[in-house]
Amino acid sequence: MKILLINANRYNFPPVIPAGLEYLYGHLEKSRHKAFILDLCFSGNPLQELKDKINEIKPDIAGISIRHIDTVLYQNNEFFIYEVKEFVEICKNLNLKVILGGAGYSIMPEEILNYTGADYGVCGPGELALERLLDQLEGGEIVPQITNGFSFFTGNRYEFLRSKVIDYSEYIDNDGIVGFRTQTGCTDNCFFCTEGKKQIIYNTPESVGREISELKQGGYSHFHLCDSEFNLNTDHCINVCKAIIEYAGPVNWTLYMKPEPFSADMFMWLEKSGATLITLSIDTKTSGVKSFKRLAEFFRLANKEEIKIAVDLSIGYPYEELQQTKAMIDFLSGQPAETVGVNSIYRVYPGTPLYNIIIKDQNLEKYLINRRPGINYLFPVFYSLFSLKQVRELIGNNPKFRIEGFDRNTNYQRVN
Repeated sequence: MKILLINANRYNFPPVIPAGLEYLYGHLEKSRHKAFILDLCFSGNPLQELKDKINEIKPDIAGISIRHIDTVLYQNNEFFIYEVKEFVEICKNLNLKVILGGAGYSIMPEEILNYTGADYGVCGPGELALERLLDQLEGGEIVPQITNGFSFFTGNRYEFLRSKVIDYSEYIDNDGIVGFRTQTGCTDNCFFCTEGKKQIIYNTPESVGREISELKQGGYSHFHLCDSEFNLNTDHCINVCKAIIEYAGPVNWTLYMKPEPFSADMFMWLEKSGATLITLSIDTKTSGVKSFKRLAEFFRLANKEEIKIAVDLSIGYPYEELQQTKAMIDFLSGQPAETVGVNSIYRVYPGTPLYNIIIKDQNLEKYLINRRPGINYLFPVFYSLFSLKQVRELIGNNPKFRIEGFDRNTNYQRVN
């Protein structure tokens, strides 16, 4: 079958190269199916461009990748599924079945499928699931509307193959950088996060090293990690760093990490592989006073290796007390962090611990913003325990701290 893979992410602050579609393409290249890619990120007329591409290549099916449901932040929120619905309608009007996928789709698969009118969806990693789904559709089989991509992986390791088929030039010109991944899934369960408690599938370190080498040979030397958090397993971290050095030599790359686990060896190999900036995700629920000693060691080791740290600090989980928050802010004031972005307003998604707590305790509904009867959580609803005034009083005039949601810059843009 011929499938048109469509990048529906048109958010440009900064623009994000659709690496996920390149991994899908790399896998389908080795199948009997033929994939084409349409990148609508910078399109001036995406609806017409989609029609033209379908008429040009005459695919059998369309696959639309959804990176986010909305911008997540409360201030200046943008809802992306309206436009996705338009893309689906064009495809169906041209007699194409539509498969949805991507990280954003996986958050609320049934709701998005119903709202957009698409035919099928793949949750989680799509490499194996999409090929199987195409096989079944080609054979005229009856298939489920929603497929769990994780269920096709029998082990926890897989060689994710990537084919560079996207033109990166406009992304780079607009402050985007090349992303890559070393694993998918996450074992944690942060109170606001949609990516927790999912099976971990590691990309083989050798595959990561070869991928970075090929990209470096193409003239790219600055990279950003796409993993939810890099340090799910320190052995994997170290082996990835070694593979980057072996296949590509040191490169300039930035990454996400959580407070645990870590080791001195891991930081040493991060520095050797060229890591320059860590975005460290901290919340007062799981990184409280008892963890301050370990957190200080994290900062010390990163500082020793001259790796900068930008902190994403999440405060205001249900029942949090202000003294807990103040203790964390006082602690971070004395640590060598380049910047601390303070998050206190959270997009509420079904299935997260935050959502489950709110459903069980109706007293918490008074902290919801935009919640209206009859409107499900597909449309942006937010939770905020602390007022903006309280947050400003907590951080005071310390220039290291900034309240998130008032600008669209990423940490690598702020620090660099």
